[in-house]
This record gives sequence, C-alpha cells and structure tokens, in this order.
Amino acid sequence: MKESPNTEPCAIRVAKLHRNLKLLHWDAGAWALMNGAAEAYFVAFALAAGLSQVSAGLVATVPVLLGALLHGITPWGVRHAGSLRTWTAGAACVQAISLAGLAACAWTGGISAPMLYGLVTLYWAAGFATAPSWQTWMPTVVPKFIATHFWTARNRTVQACLGLGLLFGLVLQWGRDEHHEMAAFGVLLSVACLARVASTGLLFATGEPQPELVKRLERPSVAQLKRDLGDRSIRSLILYMLAVVFSVQVSGAFFTPYILDELGFEYWQLMCIFAITFLSKVVALPGVGRLAKRHGPGVLLWLGGIGIVPMATLWLVSDSIWWLMSLQFMVGIAWACWETATFLMVFDTIPSDRRTAVLTLYNIAHASAMVTGSLLGATILRFVGIDRAGYAAVFVSTGLMRLMTLFLLAGIEPRRFKLRHSFDLYMQTLGIRLGAGTIDIPQVTETSKAPRVPEPAHPLDVGSS
Repeated sequence: MKESPNTEPCAIRVAKLHRNLKLLHWDAGAWALMNGAAEAYFVAFALAAGLSQVSAGLVATVPVLLGALLHGITPWGVRHAGSLRTWTAGAACVQAISLAGLAACAWTGGISAPMLYGLVTLYWAAGFATAPSWQTWMPTVVPKFIATHFWTARNRTVQACLGLGLLFGLVLQWGRDEHHEMAAFGVLLSVACLARVASTGLLFATGEPQPELVKRLERPSVAQLKRDLGDRSIRSLILYMLAVVFSVQVSGAFFTPYILDELGFEYWQLMCIFAITFLSKVVALPGVGRLAKRHGPGVLLWLGGIGIVPMATLWLVSDSIWWLMSLQFMVGIAWACWETATFLMVFDTIPSDRRTAVLTLYNIAHASAMVTGSLLGATILRFVGIDRAGYAAVFVSTGLMRLMTLFLLAGIEPRRFKLRHSFDLYMQTLGIRLGAGTIDIPQVTETSKAPRVPEPAHPLDVGSS
C-alpha cells in the first residue's frame, strides 16, 4: 500500500516538492510560448484565410463565449476523471489537438469559416476547463510558505516566454514577403502545438498531493448563485465590470482587421503593437501593486477606468506606428490598474468558499458581454461601411460607451473600499487583446489579515441609486 505523504521521510517530501516546482516552471514556459505564438494571431490567421474583416474580428469573441459555456461541465468532468491533475492535463491535451487541427489547415493552404470557429472554440473551451481544477490543485502543490517567491519567479518565466511567443510573429512577415503566408501560419501554429504538448506532459508528471480534493468542485446551483449574488455591492461591481467589457469590445475585436487590412500594416508592425501592450503591463504591475497597498484598489480602479476611456478614439488621430505604439503603451498601464483593482475587490469581497461559483458565472457573463459588444461593433461597421468612416464610427461609439461606465463606477464609490485581507495576487494571462486588456486567470494566496479599519456594513459601499 502506498504510504501517506505525512509518513514519508522529510528528504523524500522535499525532493518531491523540488521536482514539482521545477516541472511547474517548465510548464509555465511551454504554456506561455503557446499562448504568445497562437492566440494573439488567430484573427490575423482568419484574415489570411480569406474571411471578411467582420468575420475575422468575431473570431476574437464568439469562440470565447462558446468555450466559456462549455466551461460549465468542468465540475462534472473533474469528478468523472477522478483527479484534478488528469482533468487539467487532459484539457491541455485537447487544446494541443485544436492547435494541431489549425496547423494542419494552415499547411494545406486554407480553412473554412465553420472549421476555424469550431477549432478556436475547442481551444477556448479547453483553456477555460483547466481554470477551476488548476486553482484547486495548485495550492496543494505549492506550500504557502514559498508561494510568494515561487509564483513571482514563475510569472517572470511566463512573461519572458510569452514575449518570445509574440516574437514568432516575425515568421509571418517572412511568409508574406516570400508569398508563403499560410505556410508561415503553419509554422507558428505548429510551434504553439508542440509547446502545448510539452506542457501537457509536464502537467501529467506533476504530483497531486491531495487527490481527495477532486470532490470539492461542485456545479453551482441556481439557489447558490442567487445567494452569492444577493449582495447589492457584489452585483454593482460585477455590473460595472461587464459594462466595461461590453463597451470595450465594440472596438476591441476589430483592431487587428483595422491594422492589417484598413491601414495596410505589415505583420512585424502588428507584432510590435502586441508586444508594447504586453510590455507596458509587465512594467507597470509592480508599481500598480505598491499603489494598491498604499491607497487601496479604489484609486486604481478610477485611474484605470478613466484611462481606458479615450484610447480607442485616439487611434483616429494618426496612422503612425509610433503614435499607435505610444497609445498601446498607455493602454497596457491603464489595464494593469483596472484589472488589478477589480481582481482585488472581487477576491476580498466574495468569501473564498463562494468564489468558484461566482467567478464561473462571471466568466460566462464576461464572454457574453464580449460577444454582444463585438456584434454591436460589427453592426456599426456593416451599417456605416467597412472603411475608414465605419471604423471611425466604431471608435467614437466605444469611447462614448466607456465614458458612460464612469457613472456606474461613481455609484460604487470604490475609494471607500478598504481591503480586509492581505493578498499575493498573480495573474496568468490566457490571451492578449489589442486595446481591450487581457484575459486572465488569477492565482491568489491570502497571506494575513489586514488591520481592521472603520468600514461600512459591507466592504463595498454602494451609493444611492
């Protein structure tokens, strides 16, 4: 009979811990390489395959919603698999299969719209499916006493390899110059697929110290969701967040078609815009974290909420690559503030035993807001015209909608919010969006109780409606 981990000699337990941490570091690199080389260029692949600007733009949103809806089967799937590790690694394997399908289509020279949407939906469904099991599994692998050091170091690996993955976009420039554009996408997607295959093997090799935790993941019931969303302050915060997502995606889904088809930029210029957005967020996060500790998340939320309002409209000022890169640098900083603030407020406001249900529902609502916003943007483009005037209408519309979200933010009165707990918060980026932030999975370690401060009956005090 296999020994219980508690009866194993200390040296063996330390060796297993060291091995698991090393595997997770390698997995971080492989996963981030896949992310940078694949997901950031899905819309560009759709354009190269011959889809219209509107259909290609919707590749960035519609499959995300379908994937988020399939995410609801995760609790059932984990229980059926009987292991958090098996389910997580299995979902990663499915993601690799979706990338293999995309790569095969690229190598053969073309892909139909239904096939593209189907494979990208499978990619997102598998990605979302890993989130609940990953978040339950990881705290059992990484002990609290080294969590801060480990996740900080792992995030550096993620950032470096994500940046390297984005640089693989230079292959696309070579392909366009040599008139082998689809073959270049084949190379890019093959690299991403191989990276995810490596990541899958590393996840399977990582230990599962507490396999009994598989029973903790439960499908949220309607009664649970009503209870979890019964608090007015939680509803108001989530409503504001969804309003921002909706307004941003009116334009966010169509930045890549605008850059490549309307402005006629090269792939290397698209890569630079992606890279500067990501780099500015990485550079800003340490300072943003210090600002949150000193002044609270409310100040961050106002800075980010105001900062993202004019950015899309400012794209109309100039077509210069330097102007657009400067704007995207500011976009990355604004989203670093907004995303850090909202994650902190959500994780401090919602008790730990209720977060999975609330965040599962939020993921679906988030994806729904993305799709609804992008469909509105598509409608504006089709009505005004898929040309400069149409894109101007989209960018102005999204700016006005973002401005209106500030009224919702004022109703929350976020500056009165005080953190009750001390968190180490790490965001694992699932996807990069031009002008629309990133799609992240938070990894949270609660480190200590913060000093008690005078606060309202609930940590989020909603003002008069």
